[in-house]
Amino acid sequence: MRNKNREPKRILVVKLADLGDALMITPALRALKATYPEARLEVLTTGGGPALEGLPYVDRVIFFNKYRYDSPREALQPANLLRAFGFLGQLTLAHYDTVIFFHHFTLAFGALKFAGLGLATLAPLRLGLDKGRGQGWFLSRRIKDRGFGAINEREYWLELVATLGAKLPAGDPGKPELFVTAEARQVAQEIRDKLGRPPLVVLAPGGGNYSLARRWFPVGFAAVADTLIERYGVKVLLMGNGEEVELAQEIRKLVRHPEEVSILAGSTSVAESVALLEQCELFIGNDGGLAHLAAVAGLPGVVIFGPTNAQAWKPFGQNMAVVVAPVELPCRPCLYRGFKLGSRYGCAPRPCLTFITPAQVVEAAEEVWKTRLKLNPA
Repeated sequence: MRNKNREPKRILVVKLADLGDALMITPALRALKATYPEARLEVLTTGGGPALEGLPYVDRVIFFNKYRYDSPREALQPANLLRAFGFLGQLTLAHYDTVIFFHHFTLAFGALKFAGLGLATLAPLRLGLDKGRGQGWFLSRRIKDRGFGAINEREYWLELVATLGAKLPAGDPGKPELFVTAEARQVAQEIRDKLGRPPLVVLAPGGGNYSLARRWFPVGFAAVADTLIERYGVKVLLMGNGEEVELAQEIRKLVRHPEEVSILAGSTSVAESVALLEQCELFIGNDGGLAHLAAVAGLPGVVIFGPTNAQAWKPFGQNMAVVVAPVELPCRPCLYRGFKLGSRYGCAPRPCLTFITPAQVVEAAEEVWKTRLKLNPA
């Protein structure tokens, strides 16, 4: 029997990350609220905030611009210091009793920032990963960090909240989720109606702004689009953020059937994107936020991993296939490997991507698509 007096009552979860990473913490958030329904659950985040708004088990999403503090020089700017002290004061006044860090403390400066944040809350219980090298000194409860890719990130966070006794309800598979409004579904339906009834295949040739080195080549996406159009009579949607419009335009110029390709990059919100993905048949894209949105939508897909860690960030679901270079490359992954950050810019030759062929991607796509649609060649 649980001791109600010792149960957390005000929980702050810290996840300063973008869309895909934010989605991957939602099963752990769900487990916390299912186990402690009376506790107030707040999440401190940054770019991934829209992925967490509206979820019934999150009481508040707090936005924080972490980019002002990415380096000691930026953090020590007088204006940024004033903002930081004011923000930390607000955290102190919130009277949290539990703070959970969904982060690997990879860099010493990053760990120092998280330590300051955690200690400022005055919360007696501070949970996180600890690789045993001193960065997690400020934690009062910890689990061992086995490094990036030892298990999927989603599983790390479920393991961490399990130290509080938090578990997913029976029958909950731990799928990431996002709240989609009726308005977002209406927008998606209007887009679908304009596109007609051909099967819709989404290509996501970007992958977000954090690491452009993750991008497979435009000519490869164009070849995949042409093959699927000619083989199966599909219509291709090029999706992405507003900074990926030119990339989408470049791919459309390369295809043999541009009339069957529509550019939607930058034109839908996160929720609208999920609602539209729910009405599509297949996803193909680079490692990035849209791949995780496709998983939320239950869409079969193919995710191309070059320099990043597929074991750590593979989207949820058995019908999400991972494509990597078909040859053994000791340098892959070069980003988020073991306990090191690595290089977000990759290398100039990028063999981890150049060895991936359109035929390899199409073959993987056809295999996962069988779970959703009987292929009827055009």
